[in-house]
Amino acid sequence: MNKKLFLGMFAAAGMLLATSCSNDELDVVQSGNEAQVTFSLGLEGGIATRAAISDGTGAKKLVYAVYKLNADGTPVLQNVVGSNNEGQFVDTEAFDGGLTETVSVTLAKGQTYQVAFWAQNPNCNAYTTTDLTNVEVSYNQATNNNDVRDAFFKTVEFTVSGNQTIDVELKRPFAQINVGVYKTDWEAAVKSGIEIEKSSVVIKDAATSINLLTGEVGDETTDVEVSYLSNTIPNEDLKVDLNGDKDYDDENEKYKWLSMSYILVADRNADSGNGVLGDERDALESLQYTFSPKSGNEITFGDGLNSVPVQRNWRTNILGQILTGNIEFNIRINPIFDGDINVDAPTSEVKSDAQALAAALTANEEDILVVLGADVDLPISSLGSQTSGSGEYKLGGADTKNITIDLNGKTLNFTTSYMSAIGANNPDATITIKNGTVTSTGNSATTWNINDVTFANCNYVIENVTFNKEVALTNAGKSVTMNDVTINGTGDYYALWISAKGQTVKVDNLKINTSGRGIKIDEQYVGAPAKVTLDISNSTFKTTKKAAIMVKSVEGADITVSDIDISNVTADKVFAVWVDEDAKANADKVVVNGALMKVEGDNAVIGAASTEELANATIGNNATIYLAAGDYIIPSTAKGKTLTIKGTGNPEDVKVAVTKVGTGGENCDYGFDGSTVTFEGITITTNSSTYIGYARCKGTYKNCVINGTYTLYDDSKFENCTFNVSGDVYNIWTWGAPNAKFDKCTFNSDGKAMLLYGTVNTNLTIENSVFNDKGGLTDLKAAIEIGNDYSKSYILVVNNTVVNGYEINDKGINTGTTLWANKNSMGTDKLSVTIDGVKVY
Repeated sequence: MNKKLFLGMFAAAGMLLATSCSNDELDVVQSGNEAQVTFSLGLEGGIATRAAISDGTGAKKLVYAVYKLNADGTPVLQNVVGSNNEGQFVDTEAFDGGLTETVSVTLAKGQTYQVAFWAQNPNCNAYTTTDLTNVEVSYNQATNNNDVRDAFFKTVEFTVSGNQTIDVELKRPFAQINVGVYKTDWEAAVKSGIEIEKSSVVIKDAATSINLLTGEVGDETTDVEVSYLSNTIPNEDLKVDLNGDKDYDDENEKYKWLSMSYILVADRNADSGNGVLGDERDALESLQYTFSPKSGNEITFGDGLNSVPVQRNWRTNILGQILTGNIEFNIRINPIFDGDINVDAPTSEVKSDAQALAAALTANEEDILVVLGADVDLPISSLGSQTSGSGEYKLGGADTKNITIDLNGKTLNFTTSYMSAIGANNPDATITIKNGTVTSTGNSATTWNINDVTFANCNYVIENVTFNKEVALTNAGKSVTMNDVTINGTGDYYALWISAKGQTVKVDNLKINTSGRGIKIDEQYVGAPAKVTLDISNSTFKTTKKAAIMVKSVEGADITVSDIDISNVTADKVFAVWVDEDAKANADKVVVNGALMKVEGDNAVIGAASTEELANATIGNNATIYLAAGDYIIPSTAKGKTLTIKGTGNPEDVKVAVTKVGTGGENCDYGFDGSTVTFEGITITTNSSTYIGYARCKGTYKNCVINGTYTLYDDSKFENCTFNVSGDVYNIWTWGAPNAKFDKCTFNSDGKAMLLYGTVNTNLTIENSVFNDKGGLTDLKAAIEIGNDYSKSYILVVNNTVVNGYEINDKGINTGTTLWANKNSMGTDKLSVTIDGVKVY
C-alpha cells in the first residue's frame, strides 16, 4: 500500500582528517635535474565515525597519472617512469594501513605538473578510469545500499623545486543520499506486521562522467532515470549530526537506516569552510523510493521529494515517520436522508417569453442553466443597463461561475438598435452556448462592432452552434473554445473578429461561408494590444476577400493551423495567413505553425516551418521568410531569387545545412545559385569539404553562426557573425568572391581561419573582429593565409582586429606577423595589404 507522509530533511557533513607519514620515513634520492616528489595520501573517510559501511576502507585500488602544464596552462599526460601504457600508475592493494598511503614519482625540476589521484574499491566495475580527464560512471545494474561504489579523488598542482613531500587528501566526488526513520516508527511498523527488508530508488539528474583535473562533471542525465536495484537495507543505525556537535552517539540522533545511494554531482563550491551548506548546491527534482517488507505490500515513497539538496562529499539525510501513519476515527450520527429522487415535470423549458429568459440569465446564482423550448427574440436591453462606455450587457451575478444556454435546436435572436454584446458580471465565469442557432437583428451595420454578435469580458465555450451573423470576441485575456461551429456571413465583414486583447482561442471544425472575409485578429479600438493565441484545426473557409486569416496588431499573434481547407478562399488558396500591409513592421511577431503566411500586397512570406513550406515560400521573388525553429535544406525553388531568410532571433533555433551535391569541383550547393540573399539570426552548417558553399550566391549575413568551412562564390558581407571549425580546415575560403567584408566577427579554429585565394580578383576587408586559435595543428599558419595559383590580384584591409594564437608562416615571404601570411611570395603587383590605415605591403 502507498502512504503519504510528513517528513523532514537534513544535510550533515563530517570530516575525518587523514594522517600522513613523516618526512623522516621517506627514502629521498636526488640526481641531476630530476627530483623525487613524494605524495602522502589520505582518504577523507567522511562518515567513518558514524557507520561501518561507507567508511572508505574498501577503497584499496589507487589510480594516478602525471600531467605537465604547457605555457598556456594546457595539461599534457606524461609517460613517467613506472607508468603503464596509458601513462597511469595502478595499485590494487593500496591503503593497506587503512586510509593512508605514500607514493613517489621522479619529475623534472622547474616544471609545473598536475597529478590526478583516484581511489576505489577494486571489486567495483562502475568506473572507467583509463582517462582521468574523463572518468565514466555507469549506473547499469547498480544496487542500492552498496558501498562498493564509494570512491575518492584529488588533483594537486605544483612546481618541482627539488625533493619534496606533498600531503594530499582525497574526497568523494559523490553525494550520499540516505533515508532514515524514527526508531519508534520502525518498531510500530514491525508490530503492525511490516518489517522492511530491502529498498530501491529511482533518481534523476545523475552526472555520468567527471574530469579529475578540473572537477567538472559531464552532462547530467536530466531526462534519464537512474535506478538503484532493490538490495538489503543497512544493518546498523543511521547516525546524524543534528546538533552540530559532531557527537554521533546521542540516542536522539540515531535512526533506522532504510536506504543509502551514491550520486555523482557537480561541485558548486557551496561549503563555506565551516561545514555549513551555502546556496549554490545542486537540487534533485524527484526521487522515488520503494521499501520491500519480508511480507506484505511494498511501500512507495516520493511525495514531497522535490528540490532535494545534494552536494559533493556531503550526506543528504531524509528523515521522518515514513512507515506508519496515525488513523483517527470521528464518529457521528447523520440525521440527513441519503438523497433525493427527482422527477422532471412535463416541461421546464423557457419558451418564447423573453422576459423570463432575461430574468433567468441575470439571476445571481452560482450555476445558471436555461433550455430553450422555442425560438426567442431577446432584446439586449432586457438584460439590464449596459456597462458604461463598453456596450456590454452582463449576465449572472457577482457569484455566478457557469452560465449555460442550451439552444435545444432553436434560434436565439439578440435584437438591438446598436450592438449585440454580452458578457458576465463575474469576469471569471464561463458562458456556454450550445446546440442551436444564434443571430441578431435590428442593428445598423456599418462597422464590425455594431454588426457582429459580440462576446465580451469572460470565458466562452461554443459548441454545435450556427451563427447567421458575424461573431466578434473582445474578452480580453480570456479563453474561447469553439467546436462544430458554422458562421454564415451577411456581407463584407469578417466572419470571426478577434480583438487583439490577449485571448486564447481554440477552434475545431469551424465552417465559414460568407461573401465577405474569414478571420481577423485586429487591434482596432484596443488601447493596449496583447498577443492573441489561435489554434485552429479541421476547418473550412469559403470567402471572397482577403486571406482565410488576417493579422493586424503591433503584438502579432501565435497561430497553429492543422487540416484546414482554403481551396474556396478566392483571394489566396496557398497562404492561409496574411499580415495586414499596415502591420508589415510587426510581421516578425506573427508566428504560424502548419501553414504559410505573407504580408498583404507583398511577396514577403513569413512563417515557413519545414523545408517543404520553405520551397513554397521561395516560389515568389523579393520574399522575406521567417523560419520557425527547426532544420532546413535550401530548395531549388530559391535559385535566382532575391530573398531575406530570418530566424527566431536565436541562431541556435534555426539550422540550415549546406549540402554537397557533387564530387570534386562540384562540391557546392546550388540551392541559391544566382540568388541575392540576406541571412539573419540563423546557423549555417557545412561538412567542411573542399569547395562547400552556395554556388554563385551574393550574401549578406547578420548575427549568424557558421559551423564548418564556408566557401564564397560571390560578393559577401558578414556582420556580428561567429565562425567555428575543427581540424585542418579554414573558417572561410574567398574562392569566388570579388568582394568580401567581415565586421564584428569572431573566428574560432584549430590554427587557420581565413584563406584569401581563388579564381577572381578579391578585395577582402576585416574590421573590429577577433581570431581565436584553439590549437591542434602542427603546420605554421597565420590567421589569414594568402595564396595564388591563378595569377589574380588581392587587396587585404584589416582594421581594429585581435589575433589570439596562430603562427608566423615560414613558407613564402616572412610577414613577421601571425595576422597574415604571403605563403606564395606574391609581389606587390598582385597583393596589397593595409593594416590599421598603414600600408604594410
